[in-house]
Amino acid sequence: MNRRSYLALGVTIGLSGCLERLDQEVYLGALRLENIAETTQSVDIQVRKDGDQVHGTTVEIPGMEDDDNVLNTEFVECAWPNDEPGEFEITARLTGDDSWVETASDDSKGDDPCQMVFLRIEESGILGFSWDDCERYEAETPDTVCNYGTE
Repeated sequence: MNRRSYLALGVTIGLSGCLERLDQEVYLGALRLENIAETTQSVDIQVRKDGDQVHGTTVEIPGMEDDDNVLNTEFVECAWPNDEPGEFEITARLTGDDSWVETASDDSKGDDPCQMVFLRIEESGILGFSWDDCERYEAETPDTVCNYGTE
């Protein structure tokens, strides 16, 4: 095998993991908001599955309790179809803002077909998303994970 063949093989192997992550189908197991700002925040949220909007809501979440240093969290009601896995996109913005922040199931990094999405509101008002496997949360607090695969 010549040098170019090795290089081509390396590029193919290197890209194979990236291509595998495209069009990641999951069950959306939960959408949890975390507010580390000191003030109450109002957040507009849209959930799309396979390109179609399946849920939209506005959630008010209290600010962090300064005296106790307690992070306030809220779970968005599980109102999206979850009988089959799909490609999920979640967009959010502070109510009144013009720009939306988004994440998609392609961003998930876990192996569990059920994924939870966390939306954190920073003190500065910046919104950030992260994904995690449902498996751990189902064991610890099963009432926080939406039903999936059986509807």
